[in-house]
Amino acid sequence: MTRPDDVLFRTRIETFALIRRCLPIALFAGALVGPITVTDPTTGVWLSVLGVSLVLIGLHVVSRLPLYPAHTFGIEYRFEEEPFETDRRRCVRCETLVTSGTHRRYAKQLVVLGVPLHTLEWGHNDFCADCIGLAEGVGSSPEADRAAGPDPTPTQSTVPNRERSRGRDRDRNQTQNRNRGPTAPSAATRHVDPSAGRLESARRVDRSDETTALELRRAFE
Repeated sequence: MTRPDDVLFRTRIETFALIRRCLPIALFAGALVGPITVTDPTTGVWLSVLGVSLVLIGLHVVSRLPLYPAHTFGIEYRFEEEPFETDRRRCVRCETLVTSGTHRRYAKQLVVLGVPLHTLEWGHNDFCADCIGLAEGVGSSPEADRAAGPDPTPTQSTVPNRERSRGRDRDRNQTQNRNRGPTAPSAATRHVDPSAGRLESARRVDRSDETTALELRRAFE
């Protein structure tokens, strides 16, 4: 069982989300007004133009990156997926040779305020169509799921129906995967960060799962 959501955890998430929203405004105001107040007007104007240009360039670069939740600091792992249909590759889970499946790329990154500053390592694994569904189920981070917002608590009467529905959906997805080969990335593994707005959210890896940790070690070998 993951740690339940609470006031302190939610306050921490919303505080850093607010900081990341306000930081661009503070940087823009500082670059615009700061040089004028500390130097002579002529030099200050040119420094302000340079500072504002650098801030705009930085914001443009950040907007093109997949961001983590704003309260994320330290070393994080993320992944991206793309289908392959060109050659025979060995599935990292079942060890079978397949001609179609999903190629997953991993990255180990240094993150500050949810922004990936530097990629320390990267690697990749290949999955067949049957195994990629299992990999997606354990690849996400529980903390990122909680950061996206607490799920409504199911009542006793809705749990059996929901479980049966999930079982039917899982069987149907497995049948479709066998028929069409590679699967598209699951929307369930895309974590919505309140502070990211329309920016793309990084698909995080949960290293606490033993199978996922083993796949990461093989990817970074």
